[in-house]
Amino acid sequence: MRARSFTRHYHLAGRIWMTAALASFLLPAGARLGTWLPIHLAVAGAVAVTISGAMQTFAAALTAAPSPPRALSVTQFTLVNTGTALVVVGYPTHHPGLVIAGGSLFVAAMVLLAVTLARAWRIGLNRRHPVPVMMYSAAVASILAGATLGALIGGGIVTDGVTRLALRETHMVLNVLGFASLTIAGTLITLLPTVLRVRMPAARAGQMATLLTSGVGLLALGLALQFAPIAAGGAVLLASGALGVAFMAVKTARIPRRYFVAVSAKHLMCAMTWFVAGTVALGVAMLRTPSTEFDILPPALAAFHSFGPVYLVVFVGGWLLQTLLGAWLYILPTGIPGGPEDRRILLAGVEHGARLQLVAINGGLLLLVLGATGRFDALTAPGAALALAGGAVALCKAWTYRALVKVPGTRALSARLWKI
Repeated sequence: MRARSFTRHYHLAGRIWMTAALASFLLPAGARLGTWLPIHLAVAGAVAVTISGAMQTFAAALTAAPSPPRALSVTQFTLVNTGTALVVVGYPTHHPGLVIAGGSLFVAAMVLLAVTLARAWRIGLNRRHPVPVMMYSAAVASILAGATLGALIGGGIVTDGVTRLALRETHMVLNVLGFASLTIAGTLITLLPTVLRVRMPAARAGQMATLLTSGVGLLALGLALQFAPIAAGGAVLLASGALGVAFMAVKTARIPRRYFVAVSAKHLMCAMTWFVAGTVALGVAMLRTPSTEFDILPPALAAFHSFGPVYLVVFVGGWLLQTLLGAWLYILPTGIPGGPEDRRILLAGVEHGARLQLVAINGGLLLLVLGATGRFDALTAPGAALALAGGAVALCKAWTYRALVKVPGTRALSARLWKI
């Protein structure tokens, strides 16, 4: 079985997890532990599962390596989904044994992902793309550490209050800014030009990758050790690397192109804006003196904890989930069998309501950020409703992209967009 064909199963599972994340908001707040369940369904489920499949495909393509053995992919797929399911069931129902078992299976899945990545680099014929592979390697190392910490915390093994908080914040950094963000940043080097249908520009991707990976590592280390200078230095390096990502994206966007800018590319650009703004804001927060409200905590934890509500909105909602939705709206329509005309019509179909969808997601997130600062609490509810509605529309398109070609006017829209 070829990697690309099996990746469809990862995308399917990712959409199921994302649908479950949206549906979980219908549960009482106590049953879903506030936002804990939706976030873990989305990040550990949708994002981690989809990345697991996509990384295998991209690694094979970048290194010109043969697809991983079917048994390896099937085992990895089974472990990552089973592990996630045990965690999201075990923690809200107060069964630490399930959390530890799920975390162990999830870590085992990531070990197999590391094996797949190492295999592609070892036997591949192409060595021209070391930067994405390096970032994928750092991403897998991050999730191995982050998932292990999550199992220790969720399984009740770590009980000391301050230590538990330090490991929880480290867990958040390693999973969100490490695994997911490094993978996305490494993939965007080639994916963004592809979505925009332009040639990949020359860029100092190695410097960007070094800043991002070292920034994540130092930030996580500083939080784990509760040592503010290391954490702040890591946050500054991370922000510098994110600015490098933005420079690369702007350079790509300025290349003359023949075709329109698809909604998928717009989502990727908006997501990147959230990533850059968020890392800069995080760097500022880590350099500032924490407010007296958090005096009982070590300075590193106090600074990061005060940024926590904004962190989740910006990095999980604005960056990770918007990137995933945008990528699906390109990868799924272009991944089906058929000729160029079939794919052009499918890509035109997901353009229906694109502007409203973009405004709803990003406008809602902006209201949520303002609400998360504590100064505009009244904006939280409408912001959440708006962002969830926009996300639901994008997810619905990811499920029904084949049927959208039957919407009246789609073929005419395709001819106009592609100027056929």
